[in-house]
Amino acid sequence: MRKDPSAALLVVDVQNYYLDPGSSFHRYSERCWPGCMGYIGRRVEASVFPAVTRLRQAFSAVGWPTVYLRLCASAPDRSDLHRFFRTFNESAARQGYEGAYPLSGEAMADVPDEIAPRPGDVVLDKSTYSGFSNPRLEEALRGLGVSAVVMTGLATSQCVDTTARQASERGFTVVHVEDGQADYNQDEHDAALFASRGVCGGHVVESEFLAAAPLRLVRAYVESEER
Repeated sequence: MRKDPSAALLVVDVQNYYLDPGSSFHRYSERCWPGCMGYIGRRVEASVFPAVTRLRQAFSAVGWPTVYLRLCASAPDRSDLHRFFRTFNESAARQGYEGAYPLSGEAMADVPDEIAPRPGDVVLDKSTYSGFSNPRLEEALRGLGVSAVVMTGLATSQCVDTTARQASERGFTVVHVEDGQADYNQDEHDAALFASRGVCGGHVVESEFLAAAPLRLVRAYVESEER
């Protein structure tokens, strides 16, 4: 008998430095693009936190894992960051905003308490856009027998989208959770999900819909790509 497919909930880069108004990243981003961090913070509070919480509960009930990705540096000089993140960090420092991108051991790199990892959850760090830049992500997903990745987190058009596309390249079915993601404005969020439809097979859903029947829906999504 064929084994039913399983899914992992991926929570991408929902970290304190994005959401804490006192962080260097938050303050410098607001200086460069006024209003962007206020928008993303409101969206996370109102939509992303509830969606992730809802899906974690639903996935846990059927024995499916949650995997957290964190964007942060391991090198004190941030030399391991993607060049765009490194340039942003250097520009922020010149303006007096030190450590815009936190080191992995700093509190600003942590996932907020509202959706903090639980015992047994997988937590992996990365220093660039794609979670698959850390080979441990694919190793973990394969080891858990995962067929599909369910995408949530920040930011829709950047690290979420890049990780989703890399997952598709590796043969995973990709499901985007519309209310579980946030970008720096609504237009970029909507455009990213629209552009990703060809990569994810059109699987763009609301968290309540998916949480109501995760086994049946993920099976349908996986099988639709095999026909």
